Amino acid sequence: MVGMPGPVVETVNVIHVREVSGSPHAIAYLEVRTDTGLSGYGGPLYPEQEQEAERLVGRLRTTLAGCDLGDCSFGFSRLWNTLFPTHPLTSFAAGADPLTGDPIWDTRRNARHTATGNVVTALSAVDNALWDLRGKTTGQPVSQLLGGSRAILPAYLSIMPGNDIPTAIRKAEELFAHGNTAQKWFLEWGPPDGAGGLGKTRQLAEGLRSTLGPDATLMFDFAVKCRGRCDWDVDYATQVAAILEGVHPKWLEEPFSPEEIDCYRRLRDATDVPLATGEHTYSRWHIKPFLEEGLIRYVQCDPEWCGGVSELLAICDLARTYDGVQVVPHGHHVLAAAHVVASQPSSLCPMVEHGPGWLGERQRAQLHSFSVVGGRIDVPACSGLGPDIDWDRFERV
Repeated sequence: MVGMPGPVVETVNVIHVREVSGSPHAIAYLEVRTDTGLSGYGGPLYPEQEQEAERLVGRLRTTLAGCDLGDCSFGFSRLWNTLFPTHPLTSFAAGADPLTGDPIWDTRRNARHTATGNVVTALSAVDNALWDLRGKTTGQPVSQLLGGSRAILPAYLSIMPGNDIPTAIRKAEELFAHGNTAQKWFLEWGPPDGAGGLGKTRQLAEGLRSTLGPDATLMFDFAVKCRGRCDWDVDYATQVAAILEGVHPKWLEEPFSPEEIDCYRRLRDATDVPLATGEHTYSRWHIKPFLEEGLIRYVQCDPEWCGGVSELLAICDLARTYDGVQVVPHGHHVLAAAHVVASQPSSLCPMVEHGPGWLGERQRAQLHSFSVVGGRIDVPACSGLGPDIDWDRFERV
């Protein structure tokens, strides 16, 4: 299909669906429909992403009307450059917000996404919907459309421990016994928790390693919870890293707010624990300075947020130019990430993330969901990004 004429885009909508059974809870998706009546979907959308998509939908209809789906260059970057021609994404690498011009480095966010980030995530949904359509139009899974051949992927589980550490460790042991040898545990304690919080971190990390043994792949992530965007500082993160060094984790993930780049520099120099970040960065230009300075070993850009499938592919191309760097997309949703990972060599993209605590809801409206069995997950084999909306159970609001 690449380079060949195909169906063209007729319209773009933000749609809301809910269960026919009468549930008041509506789920938002970005829909791109072709002149043949076929629809592709991006989502589910989170509230701010939905709001930006609603705000942009009129311009998107104008920009995408008549777009040939066979032109795979028509995606996130081209959309951005069309909608914001005087605000290049390269500004991120130069240390400025592309839309506001405000300096970004060494600033701390007060929310999960920035205002500009919400725009990027809205366009990510458009890009993903276009890829969904390309797959449906050709009758291929997106991974195959991208030249991939991997049908099953290793997956790691992301798990919240809670305050009862012995119970968390028993849960880890049970998961491990069922083949889930790669586990990421969130560290829910920060400076306000004092020495007791560091003690919980030590109890969890050392308990996991001693119980699961050397064959377990352990990762650790900072958990935002209710304390604000991020309350770790370099001194605290260095203490945590010193605890983790003894259990040899694969990585410590996003210990600081996404733009606190100098904190990453100082922590990298203070520990041998590999660092990971990227789930809250937008486009290749936002993550590039971390790679140029050798601050991270694992890039976790999420196709739901970084610019869609198109931009994650560009990020993979960027990452492969740096020795020892791998791309493990954040698992806000599993569909788009799985297709990109399946299209790349395992040396670059070794696995995907699966969060049992949140992915059930993300997949609720699908014809069927995807879960991890024995530490592995199937790449969606149906055409497009994955199972369509189950129109027998759900209806448009």
